[in-house]
Parts: sequence; structure tokens; C-alpha cells
Amino acid sequence: MALKTPKNRISSVYGVTHDTAVSNTMVVDATGGSGILYGFELVAGAGNLFLRFYDSASAVAGTTVPKMAFIVPSGTSFSLNVPEGIPFTDGISYNATSTDADPASAGGYGATSTLYLYTT
Repeated sequence: MALKTPKNRISSVYGVTHDTAVSNTMVVDATGGSGILYGFELVAGAGNLFLRFYDSASAVAGTTVPKMAFIVPSGTSFSLNVPEGIPFTDGISYNATSTDADPASAGGYGATSTLYLYTT
């Protein structure tokens, strides 16, 4: 996982989380507490990617129920914009897998993918 906040995105309005290694490894509480998700951009690597978001500050893959999930076909980009935002009460956590299963062990999505999260 390589999280950073780029300065060339819309970071003056939203907090921007940039992850260049989206994988099965759970990114727990990316916002550091409750937050509102206003959108995201995802560029999938080789292989279909199943991206899951959890309303949890301590999400566990295979145990915690996702709040929402998306499938992004291999080598494509997908973006979601929600002007009103989607509230996450406990924290915004996420992970990705190569199948619709949400395994608790490693061996999930292995291709290089990039994710930008726009939050407050």
C-alpha cells in the first residue's frame, strides 16, 4: 500500500487519498475516522478488480460486511462522483480482490492498480 496526498488533484476542496497498490490487503480507516465519500477514480491493472468499501475503523476482509462494492474490468478506468456524498460513520476502509469472494487471506488482487478517494 502506498498512500499519499497529491497536490495536483482537487485537494483544495476534498481530502485526496492516493493508493498506487490497491490489493486484498485491507486499508483500514483511510480517513482517520468518520468521513464522507464524494467519489473515487480507479485504474484497474491486469485482471478484473472487485473493489469494496467498508464503514469501519477496524474492517477485516472476509468478516466485515462491505457498505458497497464495484467491479472494474481489466485494464479500464472507473470513476464515481456523488455530489451529496456518502457518509461513513466509523471510517472509510477498502480492499480489492480478483473475484467476487472477499477472502480473509492474502492471494487476492495482485495486479498494480491506482485509486484516488475524494473525501471530507
